[in-house]
Amino acid sequence: WRLPNVKELQSLIDFAYYSPALSSASGTSQWTSGNAFSGVQSRHYWSSTTYSSNTSYAWGVYLDDGYVSYGSKADTYFVWPVRAGK
Repeated sequence: WRLPNVKELQSLIDFAYYSPALSSASGTSQWTSGNAFSGVQSRHYWSSTTYSSNTSYAWGVYLDDGYVSYGSKADTYFVWPVRAGK
C-alpha cells in the first residue's frame, strides 16, 4: 500500500457533487456510504506529493469540494491508501 500522488487523488473528484465531491461507482450519481468505498470523510486527505517550495509541506485534496491545498507534514489529516504495483 502507498499514498497516492496529488494527481491520483484529484482523479477521484467529481465537481458535479459536493460533500463529498465523489460520484458513485456507476458514475451516474453522488457517492453514498458503502458505494465502492466506506468510511469516506468530506475532509482533507494527504497525498504523497511534497510541496516543492517547502519540503516540510505536502499537497492534499479536500473531498468536500475537490480543493487542492498544501499543509504541514506535522498536521493530522486523513489518508486514502492505494494498492502498490507488483
